Amino acid sequence: MNAKWAVCATFVVCTCVIAMLFGCDGRSSSRTKERAQDFKDSVTLDSLLEAEDTLTLDELTEEAPLPVSVDELFDDFIFSFDQSNRLQRARIDFPLTVVEADGSIRSIERREWHHRYLFLQQDFCTAFWGSVSQMDALSRDTSIVHARLEHIFLHSRQVDAYLFNRDTLSGEWYLTEEQVSSFEHSPLASFLDFYQRFATDSIYQRQHLSHTLRFRTMDEESDYEVIEGTIDADQWTEFAPELPQDVLVCVNYGQEYANQNRIVMQLRGISNGLQNVLRFQCEDGKWRLTEFEN
Repeated sequence: MNAKWAVCATFVVCTCVIAMLFGCDGRSSSRTKERAQDFKDSVTLDSLLEAEDTLTLDELTEEAPLPVSVDELFDDFIFSFDQSNRLQRARIDFPLTVVEADGSIRSIERREWHHRYLFLQQDFCTAFWGSVSQMDALSRDTSIVHARLEHIFLHSRQVDAYLFNRDTLSGEWYLTEEQVSSFEHSPLASFLDFYQRFATDSIYQRQHLSHTLRFRTMDEESDYEVIEGTIDADQWTEFAPELPQDVLVCVNYGQEYANQNRIVMQLRGISNGLQNVLRFQCEDGKWRLTEFEN
């Protein structure tokens, strides 16, 4: 009787060990059909991006109907558009026209489209404004019908712009065109040349701070009371935010720059919700940072 129990116990132990091995080794060539299917359902994000019609992120998000509010604010739409393969295929005007820097035109057919992350893989999303009042008004404006998301490559001096338009009947946003151009065609050309060096050269940065650099922040220890004052170049190094140096991912809601000697740069963290606002002024051909808010 004891021998039989010993045999049974040994069998149970072996069975458990084998089950654990199969459960832990996702690459086992002897998987059952059920485990093979489970493996297919849990493939990595990179594999999903390569597939023609698979989902990109959360399957529940993909399958659930999109809320009507997704098209009210461009920010809400572009966030959903960026993470959803299904939404990209539904909201691109195929064949998508691409205008190259040399003026040549080509098109991308639906079957050729592969999911693109326009800003979610970046640390910051940027917007340039003519004034703070313009920033406060346009970014929350539900009536805008044109918007651009731009990738500004500082070193190559190239701008890749994705043009979005809102359908007048359905109210839905669509990607309608992609444009590639150089800095020279941007109203921000002078500032971008300055910013490239300002963001990468610490000595140059100190030399282009206003002598009375205004500083504004929130005191977390005092119920987020606003603290305002001025700081000098030595203090700036303690408060200076991380600045994107290679690629700027910018949203343009239709703002114009009536005074190209004054630029408000808004930096928004993609994953942490942080925001920094830097105000620059150009006097006598020299740009300076005059105000900073975080």
